[in-house]
Amino acid sequence: MDTTINQGMGMQNFLNTQYFNDYFNNGYIDTGVSLPAGLLEEMKNHYKNVAEARNDYPQYFSKNEHQAYLEGKVTGSLFALFPGLANKMVTKLYDKSYNKAIHLEQAFIEQICSHLLQQNFQRFFKTRFIVASYDIYLGNDHNHRSFIDVHSDIPNFHHFYETENDLTIYVPLIDVNEQNGGRLAILPESKGKLKIPGNVLLKLFEESFLSNPDYLDENGYIDSDKIDDKAMKDFINGEPYKALMGNYKISTDFAKDYYMDEFIKNDWKAGQVVLFNNKIFHAAESWRNPDYNREIYMIRLLPVYDSKIRLKKTLHGSQFNKYLIDTQAGTIELHQHGVDLSKIPQQEKLKLRV
Repeated sequence: MDTTINQGMGMQNFLNTQYFNDYFNNGYIDTGVSLPAGLLEEMKNHYKNVAEARNDYPQYFSKNEHQAYLEGKVTGSLFALFPGLANKMVTKLYDKSYNKAIHLEQAFIEQICSHLLQQNFQRFFKTRFIVASYDIYLGNDHNHRSFIDVHSDIPNFHHFYETENDLTIYVPLIDVNEQNGGRLAILPESKGKLKIPGNVLLKLFEESFLSNPDYLDENGYIDSDKIDDKAMKDFINGEPYKALMGNYKISTDFAKDYYMDEFIKNDWKAGQVVLFNNKIFHAAESWRNPDYNREIYMIRLLPVYDSKIRLKKTLHGSQFNKYLIDTQAGTIELHQHGVDLSKIPQQEKLKLRV
């Protein structure tokens, strides 16, 4: 079998072959679609009216198990003992990075996905169903650096269901190029082969919680809201989970120490729609234009696996996981009470274990 296919087997089952090769070799897929000028302007005006200095990131990282572990044992212990200090440190980090970091508004998910489907967006995928989980808006001026550190957005317990093959609809709302800065630097799988095995976390969840009926919903799926604090703490302190986090830290160090020359930057126009996997290593370029802010809009897309894990319905008080894309019908459907994965036929799901 071709080594290209071997290295990205999970994503190759999600993407049609032509587009998988684009992703694997280039780190992203150019959809060839741009947002209509009117919609682009509507989005810019919408986020312009959001209060300056809104930063939604700290609520994801305060007392976050991944962040504490990766900072090292000493800092991790401090984070655990002094969550207030952790919150201040993380808030300061992201306040330096962005003027605005807005999660889960979901004001444009349906509009954008409908536009893409009208432009044959479904041609990229092998799978029938995809969850349009949540959205993110990031804005910063030239005095805010963006998040320029090399990283991979590993799955975390806030979302509970994430995979190593998630895709992000990535739309710059202003030109990102050599002059302006603000480009996304990506390490393609073909260059580094350092992608984190995020699906292992889903497998570990099943191994730890699926056998206990107290943690299951009426359909036999793990309900994260039913897992007690002690059981979750035991999971976090277990050797398999620590090994996964150790793998992430080592791979991150390798990417920084040995692969910086392999990262690729691309010029993208305002409104241009690209797809990339936030689970491969990437970093933002500093913004250089003093006259305009860098503005990025993203939608996280989740492939549907046959895992027995229920999608969370709310995150920090906001609904999410409520849009389901049907690539066969070419539609996006709103599920007001959240997408129920148990209702999707098993034959329409990717296999978590092959």
